[in-house]
Amino acid sequence: MEIEKKLAKHLKKLNKAIQKVVAKSPDFGELRKLLREEQVELAIYVVPLIGGKPATEDLRFELTESDKSFLKKAGIRF
Repeated sequence: MEIEKKLAKHLKKLNKAIQKVVAKSPDFGELRKLLREEQVELAIYVVPLIGGKPATEDLRFELTESDKSFLKKAGIRF
């Protein structure tokens, strides 16, 4: 049960980080401007989810080229 609490805590932090990155995005700014000009209301939800089962061996995470490109655009160094 402890892992669920840890995951929930980290997902909450991840969600806040994603929201900050999206809010600073020029593309999102353009979308907000368009919606304001056209007086359209739109709810946008970005929610990180984790599913699956416990791993039976060591997990290995690798960044794809797409991941690296996204992180660089977001100003995240790795």
